[in-house]
Amino acid sequence: MHLVVENTHKSFKFPDNGLLVVGNSADCTVQINHPKIWGKHFAILQHSYGCILEVYDQPIWVNKQLIYEQTLLDTGDVIAVEDLRFYLTDEQYIPKDSSINHTNFELQKEKNMSSVFGLRNFSASHAGEFIIDDFHHQDGWHVLRKDNELHFIDNKNITRLNGLSIAQAVLSNGDVITHQNYKFKVELPGTSGFSKFSPSHPRNVLLSESFTQDKVANLPAPKTGLFKDNLWWLTLVLGLVILVVLVLNNPVG
Repeated sequence: MHLVVENTHKSFKFPDNGLLVVGNSADCTVQINHPKIWGKHFAILQHSYGCILEVYDQPIWVNKQLIYEQTLLDTGDVIAVEDLRFYLTDEQYIPKDSSINHTNFELQKEKNMSSVFGLRNFSASHAGEFIIDDFHHQDGWHVLRKDNELHFIDNKNITRLNGLSIAQAVLSNGDVITHQNYKFKVELPGTSGFSKFSPSHPRNVLLSESFTQDKVANLPAPKTGLFKDNLWWLTLVLGLVILVVLVLNNPVG
């Protein structure tokens, strides 16, 4: 894993302890000479499950979201301090080439594909939105479906896929498409990383899609009654009566 300074394209590899400290102090792993960078400004700690950004002083922008303390980072996430921008990239990531020619493809209408197969939107304006059809972003990049796979096309070199500038690739579960203004994550079923707790897991989709508002409105009202509503205190009274009877029948000698 590397931290890249977008402005200079300089790359810093994570040390063996997995901790990168960014600032202008002599003991910082990444020393930056900038009027808005001072002391130990922020740090990134690499874990087996991902990278954690820790903010030391002033809040920092991550994909246009202000972070005051900590947040989990994906490869490609844009960390901004004033006009300086940083992002993570994984040198071990090798994209699978797409069979779709990124210089020549046809835009198609929505296909209404399976809702367990698509993109999760992490942008502030549409956070949590799940996209189930071929997706054509206004910036000019695309995610298309072909042969039960998702294909990424960006012939304008606008975004990053897992921190890398890529024109075309077949997407895998967990892949991250980022820009300084937005972020999307791939969710595909049938993989070890596709959690049963994900909103787009087939089980959860089945539950949510079958429980529509119309069906909820037609559900019978729960059964109520005097005895059922007061069962808890009736049980309590009965227990007290039994206790009193036992005490009266067994006086202490």
